[in-house]
Amino acid sequence: MHWNHKVLPHWDPATDARYKKFDWRPPEEPHSPFMPLLGTYSSRDPSVLEQQFQDLAAAGVDSAMCSWWGRKDWKGKRDDAHSGANTDELMPAVLDAAAAAKVGVSIHVEPYEGRSATTFLEDLRYIHESYGSHPGLYRDQGLPIFWLYDVSVQHSHQDLSAWSEAIASVRGTSLDAIFLCLYIGEKVGDLDDLAFVTQGGFDGAYSYFAATRFTKGSTPLNWKTIVKSFADRGKIFIPAVGPGYDDRRIRPWNKQNWRPRKQGAYYDEMWTAAIDANPAAISVTSFNEWGEATQIEAAQPYTSPNGLKHEDYLPEDPHFYIRKTKEWAQFYRSQTPSES
Repeated sequence: MHWNHKVLPHWDPATDARYKKFDWRPPEEPHSPFMPLLGTYSSRDPSVLEQQFQDLAAAGVDSAMCSWWGRKDWKGKRDDAHSGANTDELMPAVLDAAAAAKVGVSIHVEPYEGRSATTFLEDLRYIHESYGSHPGLYRDQGLPIFWLYDVSVQHSHQDLSAWSEAIASVRGTSLDAIFLCLYIGEKVGDLDDLAFVTQGGFDGAYSYFAATRFTKGSTPLNWKTIVKSFADRGKIFIPAVGPGYDDRRIRPWNKQNWRPRKQGAYYDEMWTAAIDANPAAISVTSFNEWGEATQIEAAQPYTSPNGLKHEDYLPEDPHFYIRKTKEWAQFYRSQTPSES
């Protein structure tokens, strides 16, 4: 984790000029609207990882989606914040903590600079060789899961044939896996997200975003229709639920996508819609994406020495969303006993 995220620019110069640019200043003033119960921790700390995976197990989570920004020796920009987010270095410790807590890890492949279908094949081989035998790696029907962020018809329509060839080349081999791309809900020409998934040979797609109505894929009213359309093609659609959304400290120009938590009611509404759609699985955005305030991880009340007040879960206790996630996960499993 890093806590000193910079304020990101807007693509329109006139809008961008309205907002001061600076880096947030942890530990007193991190970029997160909430303050973790653990403080501004480092995920390199084994005791932190141990606690986090214990919390994930307590929340009833089967698999933690680990943000992966390329191989540890990859040369190039890893993320927009230039944080140097070399998450691959942490994978051995993450997998050990996951195995100890009996929670699996799946891989969320982020759009590091230069990522392509070709580099992903190299990544796939590397991950299988480096971590494929680890008991902490989550498997469904014997296959690991790869979530491919920003691989969608909107982002990748021009690369459809390359992705199709890459995925086809590993089917039935030791590099095979469950491959899920991002569902936005837009079209490019006659190509929509379902056609992109089908023609690309992906196993399905996921919505990711915790802000309802940010995309068609993150609009709960659409989920039942999307799940059925995917199932009719032998594919899966995995809706993402989240407790709220607030990235105004790093994107102050993005106020229209703020989604208040409403003391848990927002989370309840998303879970209700997701379960009603009867998907094969439900993902949670997120456990600890603190910068966008989508976390279910424990938070504490906090005001900085300069008087900057952070949000909190009051009147509930710090672990409120861990417990709420467990309750919903248990209810979901009771409705779909044959699914994970």
